[in-house]
Amino acid sequence: MYFVSVSSSVIMNTFRTKYGLVSLLQNEIYIGDSFRRGNYWDEDTLLKLKEYVNPKRNILEIGGHCGTSTILYASFLDEGSMVYVYEPQKVMFNLLVRNIQQNGLTAKVKPYNLGVFCYDGTAVMNGIDLDGGGGNVLKRYTEENNRACNFGGIGLGSNGEQVGVTTIDNMNIDNIGYIHCDAQGSENFIFSRGLNTLAKNRPVVYYEDNQKYGERLYNNVCRNYPQYANQSKFDVREFCMKELKYSRYIERFNGGIDCLLIP
Repeated sequence: MYFVSVSSSVIMNTFRTKYGLVSLLQNEIYIGDSFRRGNYWDEDTLLKLKEYVNPKRNILEIGGHCGTSTILYASFLDEGSMVYVYEPQKVMFNLLVRNIQQNGLTAKVKPYNLGVFCYDGTAVMNGIDLDGGGGNVLKRYTEENNRACNFGGIGLGSNGEQVGVTTIDNMNIDNIGYIHCDAQGSENFIFSRGLNTLAKNRPVVYYEDNQKYGERLYNNVCRNYPQYANQSKFDVREFCMKELKYSRYIERFNGGIDCLLIP
């Protein structure tokens, strides 16, 4: 069950789900199609991940989109624990804030309108929807809002929205027990500047291995940020398993393209 609201040129659908209200753009494919069929996006995987979330520790979510995962993660935590969620795209961030507020999660979730990368400063999102239909992202927000776009699949690149970025180690978040990183090809770069946080907190790490399973997205980031070639080669699996002596690595968790590192 859903209803439609219109703000300027942005048209949203709001779905009533068993986990709460979820608003997203009407032309959001993949995620939107799941909700329109009466399903909750990635529900089965998220519920399987619950056993790896320590409810007494904080969650860091990198690439929050409109907050569908955030809503479930918040429900896994005890009072006093927080979800810290980072989303660089302004329209997606606004939807994220809307979903946090309309589900009464402002005391449980702290959102940041920032991307996460291997330096502090500014970066540029990709202007083309590489992980969807190949459309112009800005136009899909505005005059082409009746044409499908995978807004959840927009990574760093060129010719798109300018965004602020930070690093994991510069967040200064304590007691992180779990990290979810879905960054459309930037994962290696991101974790290369999170070594202190990983070593100090030893969190469970759930991440997309886009160098292996999303090569086009990974290559696009590498091509547009060649000055960070060393960071692009960082292997978080090797670091956690060999340096931090993690106990287990699960490739393609629940049949997807995401991997799980368990301390």
